[in-house]
Amino acid sequence: MRDLTSKLDKFAISFSALCVLHCLLLPLITALLPAVGAMFFSDESFHRWLLVGVLLTSLGGLTLGCKKHKQWQLFGYGSFGIVVLLFAAFFAHDLMPAEGEKLLTIFGSLIVAFSHYKNFNACQTGKCH
Repeated sequence: MRDLTSKLDKFAISFSALCVLHCLLLPLITALLPAVGAMFFSDESFHRWLLVGVLLTSLGGLTLGCKKHKQWQLFGYGSFGIVVLLFAAFFAHDLMPAEGEKLLTIFGSLIVAFSHYKNFNACQTGKCH
């Protein structure tokens, strides 16, 4: 079970990093290579699929880890990050400029990645009961 938790934490961190890279690099790549703008990566469904990946790996990894080490505040941090990502994905584009939506997505992704990093460390350092 420890191995599954660490794998889920690593996947969730990877998905969060992919969100950040997507937000930061896609505008630059699209400006340099306009054909990229017509690809799946710039489509709104790509954002939603990334979010599904973050949701599934985060809920699984944080739940399993927190059951072991009993540091439920990490689940709270991760949940807050997921709520921020959900808000950014479904509501931010109507309520704020594109830059605000990107900053919100980056903020949420960093919170999720931080919670998984702490969860991973708690399970690796023997703090699990």
